[in-house]
Amino acid sequence: MKLTRRQILRWGTGAAIGVAGIDAFAIEPRFLDVTRWNVIVPKLPPELEGFTIAHLTDIHLSGIGMLHRAIARAVAEAKPDLVAITGDVIDSDENLPFVTELAGMLKDSAKRVIATLGNWEHWGNVNVTALAAAYEKGGAKLLGDESLLVDRGLELVATDDSASGSANIHRALRDAARDRPRLFLTHAPGILEGPLPRDLEAALTLAGHTHGGQVRAGPAAIVVPPGSGSFVKGVYTSAVGPLYVSRGIGTSVIPARFLCRPELPFFTLRGGDDANIVSA
Repeated sequence: MKLTRRQILRWGTGAAIGVAGIDAFAIEPRFLDVTRWNVIVPKLPPELEGFTIAHLTDIHLSGIGMLHRAIARAVAEAKPDLVAITGDVIDSDENLPFVTELAGMLKDSAKRVIATLGNWEHWGNVNVTALAAAYEKGGAKLLGDESLLVDRGLELVATDDSASGSANIHRALRDAARDRPRLFLTHAPGILEGPLPRDLEAALTLAGHTHGGQVRAGPAAIVVPPGSGSFVKGVYTSAVGPLYVSRGIGTSVIPARFLCRPELPFFTLRGGDDANIVSA
């Protein structure tokens, strides 16, 4: 039987949609992309030269699978000084055991694991006290609106989630030092386009929430969630300094990723003249 051009086009379109669907639902969500970056910090103290941070966000745990084991292997290979987890890890108390399991997998290879809250912890009415205990059982620490001085004198300032209206930057800065390089951790990057304290500046800000668009049409994100501001993914210059918005690990609403693989970025602090984030 001879096919008409219309039939060929219809068949080709259907095949392309089928292939894209297989990629989006079965391949990309499990295909980890490890990225590496140097963070240039003017007047970086010598003891912080080479300090390495792994960033995880939007994990949306409902079990431990091949993707999470790939993350653990990458962290084991890099042996970072810090793993920073910026929220949306679970949306139900029934998934608390997986938080402990994942934190333990990461703590085996990292010197310290720190986590913050995202909008789904709030929207899912997760018991924050139980969540903090689950992290602690795995060797990690959950931060709210607070600061913490960690290894080699790096200062962390972390907020609760702004997309759910729970962040209080002024409280986070209340006990913060003023003379140390600062890592600012927040879930939704849109907070950086709102009113900010004058003394909030950071060598590096890490955020997630956007999933990088999760399902993209070529270079463009089809949709990003409220609270993202004008940020989607990658490197930005924000009001407080260099910002990186990760594509995150998991999926939300639909269990698919298209042209937007799960991302595990590593950041290494380097001294230099101009504050920036550059590919390593």
